[in-house]
Formats: sequence, structure tokens, C-alpha cells
Amino acid sequence: MPLPNPASESSSQPPRLHKKKIAEHLPVTATSSALFRFGEQCNYRCPMCSNTGERELFFRDTDELLRRAAFLRDCGFRRAVVTGGEATIHPGFWTVVEQLAAYGMKWDINTHGRSFAAPGFAARAVDSGLERAIVSLHSFDPPTSAAIFGVSEDSHRGTVQGVVALLEAGVDVMLNCVISRLNVDQLDAYIEAAVESFGERVRVKLVFPSTIGKGGQWSEIANLRYDDVRGRIRTARDTAARLGVRISFESFPSCVLDDASTVNYGRSTFGESHYLDDATGDRVYSMRHIEAELSAYGEQCLQCAALRNCPGVSHRYATANGVAELHAFAAREPADAVAAG
Repeated sequence: MPLPNPASESSSQPPRLHKKKIAEHLPVTATSSALFRFGEQCNYRCPMCSNTGERELFFRDTDELLRRAAFLRDCGFRRAVVTGGEATIHPGFWTVVEQLAAYGMKWDINTHGRSFAAPGFAARAVDSGLERAIVSLHSFDPPTSAAIFGVSEDSHRGTVQGVVALLEAGVDVMLNCVISRLNVDQLDAYIEAAVESFGERVRVKLVFPSTIGKGGQWSEIANLRYDDVRGRIRTARDTAARLGVRISFESFPSCVLDDASTVNYGRSTFGESHYLDDATGDRVYSMRHIEAELSAYGEQCLQCAALRNCPGVSHRYATANGVAELHAFAAREPADAVAAG
């Protein structure tokens, strides 16, 4: 399974890190959904890309993707989350998603959205079972967006047009805005532009960047600290409340948001209960287990009232920066949900 081993990321771990204990395997039920990668190929060049960059994971031929689709059906899945890279540019995209539909499976997608700007693309996707989309859009300022996407301003405009087409086709759309030094001062403007461009039909998710993957050393996210963005995040949340925008957060500890009740909107919260092994395509793992293995908590977190829902920080962040930025809300639950990491 091409996921990093947190324990091997640093030989000088901060003392007393902890992680949640989540079972590696989870039964497949009627509500289960599997993350289904089509390969890491993409026509955008985001400098912060969290994909591995490993050659053997770049492309899967259509026959292999169809085999994997059949495997998911045989496991009992009724939903998948299609992703890449950018799944919509795969030459077998329609063949695979229409086969999912033929199996009676609904599907959602993680995408940069530009393909959906083509006439009829979004409508065909809905007819083939698409229900929800998470669309990466990191700024409404064209030069900033183009820099973060690593493409032209025309491609940025294509993404915006794709979001419009998805919404018009009846797809539930969430904008995925990963924070960097390039856009952190634009977050209020981002919320306002989302309303102006799409109204109340769209949701917004603000994401603290991951440094796992080939883009982890990009200068605009490397060494970015929670303290660097804490004030901007809280102001953006207030702006969203004022404008009636549905807003979520990913990879932000509850104390950084200053809200003990906030639920981290990671993959498992979106409904991705399982991860289809990207390397072999013949095993599935609990998504909550994977998220727990990559996260860390400090000693001060163990009696925190927000512990159950809090994502903590990434293990890599904790080993690089420590956990002194975190603080505990008043204790309300036992600490036996976590183990020394």
C-alpha cells in the first residue's frame, strides 16, 4: 500500500507523541464507499501535489481499472469516490464509470473540474451515477490560482466554468481550498467570491496543506505553521457565517479553530470508509485507520474534550514542529482512545 510509514519519517521524534487506535479492517456495509484511484496522471501541475510521483502508480490501463471496479462490486461496495491524479482525463474514464453505474454503484469524484466545462460532460456524468464532487480551487484571483495549479489562467477559468456546469447538472459541489502562503491573505475574498460566483449552492472546505508527497517541499507550504494561519482561518469562518456559506475544515486541530465541536472533514468524513490499495487493487483498508496512522497528538491532548473528533496534526508536522501550538479544552472523556506513537 503506497502510504508513508509515519514511524520512519524522522529519527528524532518529539517526545510523547500519541495516536488513535483504529482497526485496520472495517466490514463493508450498504453505506460503505471506497476511494478508487485511476492513477496519478494529471494535466495540472500543482507544485504542492500530494501524490507520490512514483512511476508505477502514474497510469492504470482501462482493463485493470475495470478489474478493480469488479473487485469493489464483489466486495459489496455500492459507492466509490473516483480520483487520480485527474480521473476525467483517463482514456477509459467513461468506460469505467459507466461500468460502475451498470453494477448499480453511485460515485463521487475528486477533480480539478475543468473537464466538466465541456458541453454535456457534467450531464453525462450525472446520468452515469455521479452525485457529489470535491473540486480543487485554491483562489478566485486568476494569477494566484494559476500559480497554485501550475497552469495558465485559462485553465483556472475552465475550473470555474466546470463548477458552474456541475451545479447546473445537480451535483453537490464542495470547493477544496488548500492553504499556502500565496492565498492565506485572500481567504475572506475567497468566501465572498464563492458566493458571488456560485451563490449558496456550493460549499467550501479550507485545508491545511500536507507535506506528504512529491510537492511537500514547495516553498509556499514548507514550514507553514498553524500559528501562521490561525487568525485568518477564524476570520474566514466568521465571514462564511455572515454570508451563509457552508464551510468545513480539513487537517485543522479543534483548538486551532477554537471550536471543540468542529468535525474534521477528511476523507472518512466525506464518506470514504475504505481505501482500495493503489498498488495492487485487490485489498481494501479502513480509511479511518489510515488517517489515524498518519496523525499525532501531544500529551496535552489526551484529556481534551475535543479529542474524539479532533484530527490532531500530521505525524510529519509533529516531528518537524512539535505540538506546542495545541492546547486542551476542558477534559470530558477518558484518554484510552489513543496510544503512544
